[in-house]
Amino acid sequence: MLADLASLAPAQSRPHASREECPPHGKREDNAESPAAPHLSHDMTEQAALAMNKPEPEQLTEIFHDEPIDVKVLDYARARFLEGAVDDGMRDLLPVLQARRLKSSEPEWAEYVEVCLRHPLRELLHQDPFTLRAFTKPRGYAGDADLLDFIYGREEGWPVPADTSDLGRKIFQFTTGSAACEAVRARRGFIADLVDQVAEEFTKPHVLSIASGHLREALLCSMVKRRRFGRYMALDSDPLSLEEVQRCYGNHGVVTHQATIRQLLTQRVELGLFDLVYSMGLYDYLQLPAAQRLTAALFELLRPRGRLLLANFLPGILDVGYMESYMGWKLIFRTRQEMLALAEEIPLVEIRDIRLFAEDNQNIIFLQLTKR
Repeated sequence: MLADLASLAPAQSRPHASREECPPHGKREDNAESPAAPHLSHDMTEQAALAMNKPEPEQLTEIFHDEPIDVKVLDYARARFLEGAVDDGMRDLLPVLQARRLKSSEPEWAEYVEVCLRHPLRELLHQDPFTLRAFTKPRGYAGDADLLDFIYGREEGWPVPADTSDLGRKIFQFTTGSAACEAVRARRGFIADLVDQVAEEFTKPHVLSIASGHLREALLCSMVKRRRFGRYMALDSDPLSLEEVQRCYGNHGVVTHQATIRQLLTQRVELGLFDLVYSMGLYDYLQLPAAQRLTAALFELLRPRGRLLLANFLPGILDVGYMESYMGWKLIFRTRQEMLALAEEIPLVEIRDIRLFAEDNQNIIFLQLTKR
């Protein structure tokens, strides 16, 4: 669903009795460039920093006054990788990249990214299929549905691409195990719980997923297994993602609809009304004006007492420097106040209540609006 955005300028595993396997499509095993890189986000709180014996970013300011040190960090990480100490190398690399990103102007950061990408460390990091897919963007953007399958696959037991090197597998284990990826898995679990909750509150509810990707939350929903819904629609602009949704959940009655964000904003799509509308990762890529307009448009799709749920990454993640350099993956982060601003184009008299909350690791924040 992100392919059209340029014109407008993703937990703990939870057991589920009705869970059903729907592994990624067969091509996943033998495609070296198949799903490959999540955001490696991680709030670098004081407690987390101490746990890794790392200083906070503001304590790393001296690094920026000695350019050779920036390169030496890359040299050191590469040496650790070659020794087989991948986790140590990544734990040393990520805070420095984060600090450099937070302290640099855009031109300064762009220059340093070039240094990173010219350094031989890149050859090692890109043996990780997760990092490589984000960087190469085979579908035109970093956070595609196949890439998110790498994150979900950690708790689903899906295999790493067969031709991944031993080093690549070790890096993959680190990157997909980051706090940000845990947050993405927690986000999926939360959405699945909410969908099942709506199925308890409404008889045969109508549910709409915006920028659905592969709709992997459906794997955790008892509502889907038991077909306890009137309509469950996956909307995305990517036909390949919708083909996978149809393959996995079509026999349970899930339907798909191909549409772009622009079509939603211009009301060129007739979708009907829903008891729950949600978007898990789309807003990480939307600038505020488009995000506000889309929020108002999605709110209009709700029935009385219907809910709109939006998710977004919070600022301050540990992996921001790694994501933007070696993964080529940029997100739009939002504070709590900025999340509330998403609803400013909706008349207050139409809103029954507003909830704002974050998942346990404080990496992803949710805005829930209920219609009167």
